[in-house]
Amino acid sequence: MTVGTLLAGTAILTSVVGIWFAVYWWLNPRLDAPDAEARITGACGDTMEIRLLFEKDAVTETSHWTDGCIYSVNCVLAATDLAKGKSPEAILDIDADAICSAIGDLPKDHRHCASLAASTLHSAIDDYMRRRVGPSS
Repeated sequence: MTVGTLLAGTAILTSVVGIWFAVYWWLNPRLDAPDAEARITGACGDTMEIRLLFEKDAVTETSHWTDGCIYSVNCVLAATDLAKGKSPEAILDIDADAICSAIGDLPKDHRHCASLAASTLHSAIDDYMRRRVGPSS
């Protein structure tokens, strides 16, 4: 393998990854003024962010982001999809098992991705409830 081939391969791979992230960001716009948000980094090092917009105590819009693997992407997407149209109380019933069921299947060594997505979703609900109550006196 020549140095030129290695450099060309690296350039192509970098371009593909860059385009994938740009498309991912474009297809998943971030809510600028959410009613609830959470960002958690799991023990694996993956970070997930979930933002929720509520209307009449039900989720109407969501946004999600992760810097993790494709399993993390699928899990955080499933978590936000499951939350749409639900009340905060109903969202607290969404757990790793519900997320795994929603995506079809998850290898055992990536089950932590579903747990991280559920934890991030529940933290967003905690944020929503704190905002509704307001600062404590």
